[in-house]
Amino acid sequence: MQANRNAAERNHPSRANVLEDIKRIVGEQMGMAPQAIQETSELERDLGCDSLDRVEIAMEVEDHFGIDVPDDVADAIRTVRDIVDGVMRQMDIAVSS
Repeated sequence: MQANRNAAERNHPSRANVLEDIKRIVGEQMGMAPQAIQETSELERDLGCDSLDRVEIAMEVEDHFGIDVPDDVADAIRTVRDIVDGVMRQMDIAVSS
């Protein structure tokens, strides 16, 4: 079990890498260049996400990072930073399990 935990810790991406991946995922969904997306960008107001976009982003995040995003967490996300923070929390939970 310790070997699995050490492997998970080594494969845990940095926050900066997670942010870049999230910007790419959101950009692909919204038809935008990742460089145009800021960590403080609000999904609805700044990026024009509707409820379907949010669901598809959440599904892609789950697939990309190999995590589960609970519905209540997905519903509370307002900014790109919220997504990054949620991914980091979920990966920390997976590593500590």
